Amino acid sequence: MPESKPPRTLKHATLERLMHYYHYIGEQIAQQSMGTVSSSEIAKLLDTDDTVVRKDMAAIGVRGYPRVGFKADEVLAAIRDVLGFDNAYRAIIIGAGRLGSALASYPGFSRYGLRIDALLDSDPSRAGAIEGGVEVRPLDELESIIEAHNVGLAILTVPAEAAQPLADRMVNAGLRAIWNFAPTSLVVPSGVLVRHEHISVGLAELAYHLNRRDTKEASE
Repeated sequence: MPESKPPRTLKHATLERLMHYYHYIGEQIAQQSMGTVSSSEIAKLLDTDDTVVRKDMAAIGVRGYPRVGFKADEVLAAIRDVLGFDNAYRAIIIGAGRLGSALASYPGFSRYGLRIDALLDSDPSRAGAIEGGVEVRPLDELESIIEAHNVGLAILTVPAEAAQPLADRMVNAGLRAIWNFAPTSLVVPSGVLVRHEHISVGLAELAYHLNRRDTKEASE
């Protein structure tokens, strides 16, 4: 059975693999009659070594069974516990443009314990509009909303020049984490977590692999 707490601090790469396991097992394995998955099956999906998979499972307290593998429900429960998906937390989105509105309309956040309480925008004409069931509020209400709703996370979808001043305001208001979609890096105190989503990083990875493929085909 999975333990209630991870036995050690997990590295970023491990957390990313756990998310891949969570999606793969939840979507393809958990509903099967056997309800089990082997480390080699998972490793093949992620193009990694099954030893890595077994170490990841051990890190979150999941035990495999001889000639059976891992029980899907135990893996999913352990990942949810380690990543905190069963502990609901509140968030706001800043920037009610196309990306912000799309994120507000995404129904999958609830699977991870995330609740969007408000969508804020600097355009007064947007106030009162409803995007994905979330009301657009004036940006002037930022600090009061963070305090009133005990918001822990802000999703930032604004132009680059507006991102840092907004981050400063949010940090001063007590915000603990920022998911940054703005095309710039943020400077925040050490106690504040920032996740940058740079589209260019993903593009660079795709371009690298396409270039390697084209070079290989040209040499054959």
